[in-house]
Amino acid sequence: MYGHDRSTDRTHEDHRDEIRPTVWGYSTWTTARCLQGAVAGAPDRIVQRTDVLVPGLTPRELDRVRRHAEWHASVDGVRLGLVAGAATAIAAVLVGHDLAPVALVLVAALLGVTAALLTPVLLRVAGPRLSRVERRALRDAVEIRRVRVAPPTSAGMRVLVAMSAVESISNRLDEREAAIARELLWAALDAVRRDDVADVDQATAAMLRLTVRAARTPLPPVRDEHRG
Repeated sequence: MYGHDRSTDRTHEDHRDEIRPTVWGYSTWTTARCLQGAVAGAPDRIVQRTDVLVPGLTPRELDRVRRHAEWHASVDGVRLGLVAGAATAIAAVLVGHDLAPVALVLVAALLGVTAALLTPVLLRVAGPRLSRVERRALRDAVEIRRVRVAPPTSAGMRVLVAMSAVESISNRLDEREAAIARELLWAALDAVRRDDVADVDQATAAMLRLTVRAARTPLPPVRDEHRG
């Protein structure tokens, strides 16, 4: 569950495709490429999923945390800073052509570096703001990389299976059931950390029972607008 697969090592060309909401918080989907190039029998690029488990928040607070994550994933502050710095330096050269060459270079460099450093800061300030509780929960969040090296019989794999089962019926869960699922997942992760197989089985079994109950619950009827 936390292992490392060399086939998914990332390069500077990798990018985060999107952030998707989950029962637990949100998940990030990143395109990864093998550093050693194409490997026989394996795809050249692999989409890697990372689950971010955010503890102790209400559904509304979770939604704000997701929007915050989406904002930071969609904005590349470093690249925008470099563009802003270069543009500012070029503008300084064009405007200050009457200055001595040495002074012009120093002024352009100073303004360019300042713009490059200020741009990420301004982007951070302009993004969605989180409350103190939400920031603390995000600091306490746990990331789970879903890679292919976990043994099928491991406790970690059982947790992943239970997570996938709950996610498959997440549209049928009400707020109370979703909160129970989150508490059970945290209990399972704590049991994995303590290497307590019995507690892992108990928590994941409860997650699967919750999944079965939700799957058997009929969805509310959809109104047929053509029939009035």
